[in-house]
Amino acid sequence: MTEGAREAASLPPWMRSRAPGIGLAIAAAAVLGVGFVPLFDGPGYEIALAAGLLLPVVAAVSTALETSRYEIGRAQPIDLLFRGVANGAVFGAAAYLTTLIHGARAGFCDVWTGTWIFALGPWVGAVLGGAWGAVAGELAAPRSTVRRRRVVAVLAGIAGPLASVGVSLGRFFGSPMVFAYDPFAGFFSGTLYDTVINATGLVTYRAGTAATLGAAIVLALHLRRADDGRGLAFAWRGRGGVALAGALCAAASVAHIAYGPEMGHYQTPASIAEALGGRSEGARCTVLHARGMRPDDVKRFVKDCDAHVRKVEAWFEGKGPEHITVYLFADVRQKAALMGAAETQVAKPWRREVYVQEMAYPHPVIGHELAHVIAGSFARGPFKTGGDVLGLVPNPGLIEGVAVAASPREGDLSPMEWARAMKDLGILPKLPQLFGLGFLGAHSGVAYTVSGAFVEHVRATHGAAAIRDWYGGKALPAITGESWADMEAKFLAALDAQPLTEAALAQAKARFDRPGIFGRRCPHVVDACRRRAQALSDGGDKEGALEQLAEVKSLDPNDPMVPLLGARVWLRAGETDTGKEGLRAVANSEQAPQYARDRALEDLADLELAPGGDTAFAVATYRDLMTRMTDEDRLRTLDVKILAAGSTQARAAIFYYLVGDPGRGPDRVRASELFGRWYRESPDDGLPDYLMARQLQGEGLYAESAARLDAALSKKLPLPRVEVETLRLRIVAACALGDPATARRTYDAFAGRPGVARARREAMESLVDRCAGDAGLSPPTR
Repeated sequence: MTEGAREAASLPPWMRSRAPGIGLAIAAAAVLGVGFVPLFDGPGYEIALAAGLLLPVVAAVSTALETSRYEIGRAQPIDLLFRGVANGAVFGAAAYLTTLIHGARAGFCDVWTGTWIFALGPWVGAVLGGAWGAVAGELAAPRSTVRRRRVVAVLAGIAGPLASVGVSLGRFFGSPMVFAYDPFAGFFSGTLYDTVINATGLVTYRAGTAATLGAAIVLALHLRRADDGRGLAFAWRGRGGVALAGALCAAASVAHIAYGPEMGHYQTPASIAEALGGRSEGARCTVLHARGMRPDDVKRFVKDCDAHVRKVEAWFEGKGPEHITVYLFADVRQKAALMGAAETQVAKPWRREVYVQEMAYPHPVIGHELAHVIAGSFARGPFKTGGDVLGLVPNPGLIEGVAVAASPREGDLSPMEWARAMKDLGILPKLPQLFGLGFLGAHSGVAYTVSGAFVEHVRATHGAAAIRDWYGGKALPAITGESWADMEAKFLAALDAQPLTEAALAQAKARFDRPGIFGRRCPHVVDACRRRAQALSDGGDKEGALEQLAEVKSLDPNDPMVPLLGARVWLRAGETDTGKEGLRAVANSEQAPQYARDRALEDLADLELAPGGDTAFAVATYRDLMTRMTDEDRLRTLDVKILAAGSTQARAAIFYYLVGDPGRGPDRVRASELFGRWYRESPDDGLPDYLMARQLQGEGLYAESAARLDAALSKKLPLPRVEVETLRLRIVAACALGDPATARRTYDAFAGRPGVARARREAMESLVDRCAGDAGLSPPTR
């Protein structure tokens, strides 16, 4: 060995390798580059997740390359382990500093929350990655050549984080879970559209990481290298307390994994089923539900689920799975804790499972989620979803578009009609972009609606077989014999044939002309602040609510709803004059979008609906608002308010039922007392029966609601929209009570009323078919 080689060999390994410096540069540059995406521009959940996928790998590979250099006098295992930990800590710190650079450039969202998420997520993950890199370097060191040593070091370094991600993917694939706690990557919420993310479980999760690392350190202290530098042997250090601490850390690490479901770090099908506690079997649906649900509600849900399966199969003209399991959670909180998706409904076609929370009957999204599972019967690959490369590269536009098109209609316009409005507004996305990963960058309402409209168009022009083949992996141009450009041109022509009113255009602009989550500024913090502001205002904390709204304003100065929400806070606090002044400022603002101005105008009119208010202003405002609406629910409500403004009998009852005092909101108890007086003074008026029926149906009291609705229909209903809605509610009550004959008879009257929107008529027709059972369904074919 030359003198220079002997001198180099006497240096610690980390002074003889460029790998850490290169790794540090890669880590910092990568996080710096990602930070130019708006959602990643500062400390927060998204940048923490991106860094968590990158930093541990870079730290592990860099450390493995560094520590694998085999020399006589090689450092002891504990030295190499600490070197790996130091590498990871430095890499994580450098990456965090780059997030601060972006925060200083673009503005911070919530620097303290973002910091602790980053610290407990990718920073600890990088430390663990560096520790694993020391192990990988030890595995690579004995290799005979430099080339082999480097190859083994790189592969072994990657293997640790990759195996850990594999465990998380295995849990995602093999259980209802969509969230993940990973020792290297940190926390993954699992959903895209839930903007309020709870990562507090990282605190208890990282207690397990600390235990694992502590056990590894104690083990490394008791390993010594042989004199020839080859191999390791156990060497007792004579420190019983240290050994005991290591044993306790190891036991805590094992217990931490074993009790993961109880701590909320992961779940299994068995643990979720046990937590829910209830199980009901249908012909096609097995429903695992919260044990606190009322038996009638469960029975009703199971029957509707079975009927949905048959309806969706008829749409596809193909057979789905024989049995589908539906997890029905009690509420958003239970669903978020057990499987990870709070306000996002989820399906896993490969598991033939659907995950939703309890909602009013008929459940508004169960048909959509069942469509995902049934569509999986025609898909290829392990995940049974539409896309390329056996579905491993998903096509979210196709996946969601099929579910939108195959499930019952919602709202007052069909997807085709909404898409026509978007076309006229100039916000309709290009089809090739939508039926690719560009789907994820669009506003969710736009992406879902337009993809559903196009899938509906393809089925209408080429048949259900084309949809099945497309979902099965065939290219749509090959199926239709047309290029994407030709199909897009025909789709746009079909949209032009859809009816469209100025009111529909105005409502579409309010609903869809907004950025998607990747185009919003600090969406997680903004939405969390809004929720806290509402809760504080409801609790009487005006100052706290205004502070939260001020935070929203500082993060997103262009948010048009903040001034409106602020005015409502003043009203809630009893500061009526200040609240009105704020509402007038919004209503008269030329910068505010029309939907915000309309909300402010309606709030002002509602204040004048109170006894003694300016009814002329209220009525004129309500009538003006109606010219810009197609939403039948809001139009009907405005109709009722207009009637109340001109009626001495109805005014107070409707005011307290719909509006209430500014500081309290609707007061249903006081309204009920006033309804009783209304009944006595106007026994032939069906409106109070209708209003009481709505309240009863909202409580799930369908028999009582049906009696009130029948009474309303037997009397005079002064408003056509109220009469139509009374019939619609009676259909729902009849189906809920298992009375398909009344549902069909009432539907015939409902569908014959003028002005009933096609989408609402189709939704009720689907419900009547489902509650009628097999008699209303065509058998599927394949």
